[in-house]
Amino acid sequence: MAGDKVQAFGEVATEYDRVRPGYPVELIEDMLRYSAPATALEIGAGTGKATVAVASRGVQIVALEPDPAMALVLRQHVAGLAVNIAMGTLESYEPEEPVDLVYSAQAFHWTAPETRWTRTAAALRPGGSLALFWNLERLADAAVRNAAAGIMGDYEIKAWSEWPESDVVEPNPELTARPEYAEFRQQLYRWERTLPREDHLANLSTQSQFRMLEDEDRDELLDKLRDVLPDPISIEVATELYLAKRV
Repeated sequence: MAGDKVQAFGEVATEYDRVRPGYPVELIEDMLRYSAPATALEIGAGTGKATVAVASRGVQIVALEPDPAMALVLRQHVAGLAVNIAMGTLESYEPEEPVDLVYSAQAFHWTAPETRWTRTAAALRPGGSLALFWNLERLADAAVRNAAAGIMGDYEIKAWSEWPESDVVEPNPELTARPEYAEFRQQLYRWERTLPREDHLANLSTQSQFRMLEDEDRDELLDKLRDVLPDPISIEVATELYLAKRV
């Protein structure tokens, strides 16, 4: 999970923490019920939205985060909790001992495909659990969504291309193909949130497709979106969870 793309989030760490959504309580409870962990390794902890949710339930965590600016915010949030922040990536981290749970919220796609499954398995005790989850968001109003999608398309940003229309989550084929893992489960959680327009635009500006734009192009795009978005904005959120057991 190294590289300029990951480091780009540190440029907006405070906004990232303020406007990015958290994760459903039901998801955290389902994950911990499945894994019953005392110890965990978190990959790409960011500013700690998932870290706090897990650590506050009594789990001792090593939280991996490669970006110093993100880790600074994370450190503020986990003060007093059993969280050890390790500055690094999945590719660079060498665990001292295996843990009960390895999880990643909104970050696993930044890890190296050629090594991520073997490295997560190596960090787990036999029978330990792997949990991967992501938030997907889209504008709730279809007419507003279509107008915004047309504007973003002019900047080659794919709007809501991964939105799950069905409540049935298909197994992750890359994960289920791995001999290190078994007992696969997946679950979808749908919820909504309402944001002031400027907070929604700030949220967009923290997302990778926007971060990769030149500053001038990103500002221009956000100005165009500002003209077609209502205030406040209703956002649909779909959170996907994938679970597996270490063989």
